[in-house]
Amino acid sequence: MVSSNDDIETLAEEIEQARTALPHIASLLNAFGPLMMGRSRWLMEVQEDPKKIPVDPIQYHDGKPLSEQGSLFSPEDPWQSAGLAVAQAIALGFPNAARSMTALSSLIADGRVDCSSLITLSELDDDAQLTARAVELAMELEILLLFLRFLGRFLLTRIARDMADELAPLSWSKGYCPVCGTFPHLAILREHGQRWLQCGECGHEWKFPRLQCPHCEHEDPADTSYLFVAGNKEDTAFTCSQCQRYLVTSSRPAELHQSPADLIAITLAHLDILLQENGFTPMAECEWNTLGSPQV
Repeated sequence: MVSSNDDIETLAEEIEQARTALPHIASLLNAFGPLMMGRSRWLMEVQEDPKKIPVDPIQYHDGKPLSEQGSLFSPEDPWQSAGLAVAQAIALGFPNAARSMTALSSLIADGRVDCSSLITLSELDDDAQLTARAVELAMELEILLLFLRFLGRFLLTRIARDMADELAPLSWSKGYCPVCGTFPHLAILREHGQRWLQCGECGHEWKFPRLQCPHCEHEDPADTSYLFVAGNKEDTAFTCSQCQRYLVTSSRPAELHQSPADLIAITLAHLDILLQENGFTPMAECEWNTLGSPQV
């Protein structure tokens, strides 16, 4: 993950290169590029204060992610700095939300809005309370939900980064994320064809059998396959006819620098369109594989 100014500059260059080479995804890069940059800068700011969570190796081996072993968030987490970073990034990427995010930033900076309480509210999955809070904050519900989703992702990405060394030697065989329990939104094929699943929520990655479906765990060559667009066999999509799910996949066996998974996934948006037109559903839905042109 990004951890230095040089890495952040490289990310900015990669986003610009993708915008030039792939004009059909310019709207997605314009919207989510600032969030990728903002998260990278924020992660660099908080890397001196790593967060550690107790792990039960037995429960972990049995497929119980960290999110089910205990609370991933605490009041001591850097909520204010995360909230300010998210609000600034959304304001840059979504012009229609800029006024709301500027106002929210002032409330967060002054201590009049506690971002941790907003996350607690969103976890209740109570539409009425969320709507009431959006009215209280004088913003559209869609904008508040976008802010909450990325606020959670910023905090989760920090946890995944800080827990990576502890989790590396432990055994994990499930298709959902060992940190937050979410299914992957991308797979990357590295050396010797090893498939590494990428979590769109926390950014954690883990190895998984190449021919097995992460979603339903079905493994039969007759029911699973890889689809690719003619002329480009590096970027493909794993499909499973048992659960009708797909997973966009990029082959990068000799990659020295690891590009952010979100950026890679966005560059494969054409595969999302193709697979969804053919009746498949992404293993993990996210803003860039469900929105053709963000208008928030």
